[in-house]
Amino acid sequence: MKREPIAVVYGYHQKRLFPDVKPENVIPFRLIHLLKGRRPSVIYRTSLGKSALAWRMLAELELLAWLTGAEIIHERQLRPDQEAPAQ
Repeated sequence: MKREPIAVVYGYHQKRLFPDVKPENVIPFRLIHLLKGRRPSVIYRTSLGKSALAWRMLAELELLAWLTGAEIIHERQLRPDQEAPAQ
């Protein structure tokens, strides 16, 4: 399986934030089952809200990143006018 970047978004309208990600690799956070079997090169994401489903998706993303070695990048880290938060 080819390793391609994926983007997990709140809604499909946020796809424009990630022009390098193919449309088939944009995953709305409510469709958590679409992560199964993927080995992304990098995981882009937007803010997903504070619902139980959003927290579950975040946990799945952390697990996927750990298993595949992919970096998780929040969309705010891609903004040139914003400084990345200290970790």
